[in-house]
Amino acid sequence: MPATFGDVRLWRAAPLGTAGDGLKSDADGLEHSRDTLAAQAVPDSWTGFARFMAEGRRRLLLSRIDAHVAGKRAVQRALYAAEDDVSEIERLVTDVETTAQAQEFALGDDGSVTDTSTPPTFDDPREAQQWTSRRTQLAQALADDITVILGKAAAVDALLSGSIPSGHVEAVDERGVPSPEVAEEWATMTDDERRAFIEEYIEEYAEMIGIDTPELVWEPESWGPNGQARDGGATIALNERLLDDPQIINTLAHEMRHAHQFEAIDDLDAWRWPWQDDPFDHHEDLGVTEEEAETWRENFKDYQDVDADGWDAYYGQPVEVDAREEGREELEDLTREELERLAEEGAR
Repeated sequence: MPATFGDVRLWRAAPLGTAGDGLKSDADGLEHSRDTLAAQAVPDSWTGFARFMAEGRRRLLLSRIDAHVAGKRAVQRALYAAEDDVSEIERLVTDVETTAQAQEFALGDDGSVTDTSTPPTFDDPREAQQWTSRRTQLAQALADDITVILGKAAAVDALLSGSIPSGHVEAVDERGVPSPEVAEEWATMTDDERRAFIEEYIEEYAEMIGIDTPELVWEPESWGPNGQARDGGATIALNERLLDDPQIINTLAHEMRHAHQFEAIDDLDAWRWPWQDDPFDHHEDLGVTEEEAETWRENFKDYQDVDADGWDAYYGQPVEVDAREEGREELEDLTREELERLAEEGAR
């Protein structure tokens, strides 16, 4: 879940630089070892299969060291960049807290702004109204400053998460990470703007795969799943809990992929006149093969439910593997420009 203002109040830049220095030292040492290994020749006395195996092992080890160094360098660069970003966040937090105190407002860890001033006594109701309006404006300005801070914090989270090499954090590998720009934009959008994006995304995705726009249902935060494709993809349910988290984009694409799976299955053996085009051709244009659709059909005939069949059975079945891949790719490929466009189109 996104960082709260209470979380960000505790952020400090210095440890990021220290961690970056440590990774730099490790990477420098590995590069030195790599160069030493590369410079070492296989003894001339080694011939035939022994020489072949030794050279192969050395190439493999050098390749692994190169990959490891590249991963360390990527995280190192992200830590140094994040150090600068968090330094700015520290300054912004200090500024907004100082301003709030001077103006007699309290800032909650949830980002709320509470007026702690004692209202003066007014003889003229218009003066009271003006005073109230001014206090409301000041509170809103503080709330806007906090929104900016949380947007920058979301960008830092995405920057650091996105720098982690694959194979180290399962959640990052499976669900993906939005770009820092998308993470920041999502954090500063209103709930209405986020809903507009989601509605437009569903409409355009449905048009792309050739189905009627599914009905969107918002389930309460107490609902267990993140999302669900119902009635063969005719309804898409999403959890309100995820609305402030860009990971909802992953969930949205995941569920719309299920809708695509259902449509592809329906078109596998769809009846048509001899002179009509095969409706499955459209799915092939979108990268879906008949073999994949047949696999999905067999899977849905014996769909593995989490509650009835266990997590592993649910998680490993073909339709879920495919939908997870779609969700991850859509989240990671989304640009700020496309996010803004869809939100604007959806608001019209």
